Amino acid sequence: MSYRIWMSLGMIGLIAASSALGSDEGAKLDRQLCSVCHGPGGTTSSELFPHLAGMPAPYFTNQMKAFRDKSRADQNAKRFMWGISSRLTDENIEQLAAFYESQPAVHQGKISDQAKYDLGKSIFLNGHADKGVPPCMACHGEKGEGKETTPRLGGQNEAYLKRQLKVFYGNERPAATAMHEIVKGLSESDIEAIAHYLQAQ
Repeated sequence: MSYRIWMSLGMIGLIAASSALGSDEGAKLDRQLCSVCHGPGGTTSSELFPHLAGMPAPYFTNQMKAFRDKSRADQNAKRFMWGISSRLTDENIEQLAAFYESQPAVHQGKISDQAKYDLGKSIFLNGHADKGVPPCMACHGEKGEGKETTPRLGGQNEAYLKRQLKVFYGNERPAATAMHEIVKGLSESDIEAIAHYLQAQ
């Protein structure tokens, strides 16, 4: 076998080992810091905290850095995430991001109000043209799966989703400029319907 082939195989092995190490470190941080609130592997039973399993890594990374620099200032960010994120390096954040993105999302929601679900689905997939609200799926995906810097919303707890959507009425998440404009066209009943649709995905 040629020297170049040996070198190539060696590099592949190093990359694989590095990736596994990063995943191991992310799992370790999950156990030590995050699982108390977000559940083991990023699946929680609490309505206060989001599921992190299956969250796109770029979105997770951006949010953790926003917590750390205190630019994300909603109530639970201040209560929980400002302190936790201050203990994390950029490398730690990347390790956690890779770990959570690799975890399978668990969907525990159910349709308990068909009319509300149908309204939420209509708004999410088609928008509210008369209110200037674009289809949510354009950024978040048809079932709220998220991608890159857009969060996974599908399967999140309904109460958590409603609370976060209402945060955009204020200025506690200044980086989410698009959402601040979109929620202006959503009534409280619209938000409840969207949350009911998403939790069942």
